[in-house]
Parts: sequence; C-alpha cells; structure tokens
Amino acid sequence: MDATPATPDTLLTALGPLAALYGDPTVSSIMVDAHDRVYVERIIDRTTRLEEVPAPFAGPDDVRAVIDAVLAAAGRPLAQGQLIAEARLADDSRFLAVLPPAAVAGPCFVLRSTRPWRDHPIEWEDLLRFGSITQEALDLLRGAVRAQVNLLIAGGTASGKTTLANRVAELVAPDRRLVIIEAAVELCVRHPRTVRLAAEDAGGVSYASLLHTASRLRPDWLIIGELTGPEALTAMQILGHGHTGLTTIHATGTENALARIESYCLMANLGLGLGDIRNIIASAVRLIIFHERLPTGRRRITEIVELAGLEHDRYVLRPLIRYDAELGRLVATGTRPGWEE
Repeated sequence: MDATPATPDTLLTALGPLAALYGDPTVSSIMVDAHDRVYVERIIDRTTRLEEVPAPFAGPDDVRAVIDAVLAAAGRPLAQGQLIAEARLADDSRFLAVLPPAAVAGPCFVLRSTRPWRDHPIEWEDLLRFGSITQEALDLLRGAVRAQVNLLIAGGTASGKTTLANRVAELVAPDRRLVIIEAAVELCVRHPRTVRLAAEDAGGVSYASLLHTASRLRPDWLIIGELTGPEALTAMQILGHGHTGLTTIHATGTENALARIESYCLMANLGLGLGDIRNIIASAVRLIIFHERLPTGRRRITEIVELAGLEHDRYVLRPLIRYDAELGRLVATGTRPGWEE
C-alpha cells in the first residue's frame, strides 16, 4: 500500500499524550521503550543528549493505541499478525514500532524527527565554531567538489553523516544538476537544481534499479543515500564508470567502511571475486571522510583519507587530515591530494 503521509495536525492528534514532546523544537527523537519508560534525545547547543521524561501511559494498551493511530494517519495501518512497522511522516520524520511478542516488554517505538535539523540546520559556520571541522579541512572538501572527486562519508549511528552529506552536496555549483537517490527519504539538500528519487513507497522498485534510473537522468552529481546492502555494487559500478557522486555508509573507521562496501558487493552474488570488487571500489571512491560522535555528544570529522588506487590487491590509503587528540583538533598530514597534483 502506498503511504499517504499525515498532515501535521492529524499527526499531533495521533500522538496524543506525546504531541507536546513532538512539538518541542529541542527534541530530535522520542523513544518509548515500554509504557513506563520514555526517553527523548534533545539538541542543546548543537549537542545531543538522552534524557528520561515522565511516561504519560497508563499501560501497554495506551502505547499500542498511539502506534495504531500514527500508522493509520501515515497511511500504513498494521496488517493482521504484523509485528514490525515503519512509516515516513508528513515532515519526513521516521516512525518505527515493534509489537509483542517481538517486543518483550510490551509495544515500543522510536520517532526520529527531522524538524529540529530542518528548522535550524547546522551550517558550515556552526561546524567550524564547534570544532567539528577546520577551515583547512573545509577548503579540502571544496577543492574535492570542484575537482569532481567521488566522496564517501562514513561514520557510526547518529555521528552526523547525513548532516555532513547535505552540506557537502550544497558545495556543488548552483548551475550543476543533482539527482538524489535514497532507499528512504533522509537527506535534505538545499540546492536549486535537484531531482529526488526514493525507493520507499515506489511500488516494488528496488534501490539498485532506482540507481540505474538516476544515472540516466543526466546528472552532474549523484547524491546517493546510505549504502546498506547489495545496491552498493550498483552504486560503485555507476560511480566507477564516469559519474560523479557522493554516498554514505555506516562504519567504525575508514578501512571498516571499505570492508563493509566489499561485503555488500558480495551480497549481490554476481560471482565476482574480492579482487574484482576492490578494483570496482577503487575506481569509484577517491576521498573518504570519517565522521564520529564522541562520548560527550559532540560530532566531528576525525579523518580525511584519499583512496589512491590498489597495490598488490590492497587499497592505497593516503591520510590527508587527521584528528590530533593532544591538540584537540584536525591537523593536516602534509600530503597533498592527488587531484591537486
């Protein structure tokens, strides 16, 4: 069934006792772990923190009622026997619910709101002020975009990958044409020439198929959402065959990001060996930016590395900028990127 996202008013009605939290501009996520355990993620001074709030539910049935109301308002009512449900809301926020017996302590859900980031987006000036990036690193990214270098942004959960991808995509010249492709709508790129495609609610059209379609829409840049499965092989093949683009991946480090892409490519099951896949990746990705969320809640770039090809079937990684823990900031390694040479 195609989703019909709820209007803001119907969504607030559906949320019932949580409407006030959803309307709070500092709340980026609402997490109902059980009827008596409710948490929110707040954004204070561009730093996120988790805090418990009073639970407004008398019992599990009240939680289930909110789940049913939100999903119905979003055009995705629960089917008989369905235990897991996900929906995109009117403002592109995400709603994920799990029901018993899969949810052991009773119905639970997470609502991740995009409104705080859309209403008050983090700009380059904010990232510079908070030490998330240095002017030298920003200049490097600007130069990479001008040189039409393919970029991979990697990082852990809630590390700021999407925010950074939005801002980097906006560095593309305004007369260039961007085609944005995602499995589910998450990116919020402010650029005058964009075409947006999303596999969710697309009637069975796969992410990989949508990537092929996007490559034929005459893009100057392909902005590809997070890679999470075998579509990574399609993305790498497209980027390695002359298209310029940017994509993201969940990873714990630069080398882990490449290993995860390899594993996703192997999932496509096309009979390619690891050496073949590494050749494809090395031709598709030139610059890797690793973004990390620190224990303090601060988010920052901790490494920018150039992928300079393969040598004896191993990636040649040239660190350009790294985070120096003693200095507490990013420091250039002195190595110039290959595209400048």
